[in-house]
Amino acid sequence: MRRVKDGRLSGKRIALLIATGLTLVFIFGQSMLPQSVSAEESGWLTENVLNPVLDLLGIGPLTHHMVRKIAHVAEFTILSVLLTLCFRGQIVKSAGAGFAAAFLDESIQLLSGRGASITDVWIDLIGVAIGSVLGLLIVQLRLSHSKQRQKRA
Repeated sequence: MRRVKDGRLSGKRIALLIATGLTLVFIFGQSMLPQSVSAEESGWLTENVLNPVLDLLGIGPLTHHMVRKIAHVAEFTILSVLLTLCFRGQIVKSAGAGFAAAFLDESIQLLSGRGASITDVWIDLIGVAIGSVLGLLIVQLRLSHSKQRQKRA
């Protein structure tokens, strides 16, 4: 973690850590929901938001199953971008933390009576991979921008 001169974390770093924590709380919170509530949420989103928009665009409808799997990828992509930024582009650490979160997420579902799925862990890991690449690109862009500013100064 980068610290300011007096040894404290910078405001940006604290905000990043809070965003990462809140993302984990959201992911794990969704996994603790009863199956009926989770299905109702994804069903509502599918029927009232996503499919009407896709219909306007002339694209075929999504099934509830597809929406749930897309949500897994999206959640873990966001988490992994944040983790990669927290670990400053150290992919092994960020991807390892993403894998641990995916494993823990499915374990929570197993313990909450919903049942776990190895397929969902793999789907989560697709999000981890996408997020790691995006996070690494952000880190590289920031480094490049910082170097350009130093050259101008």
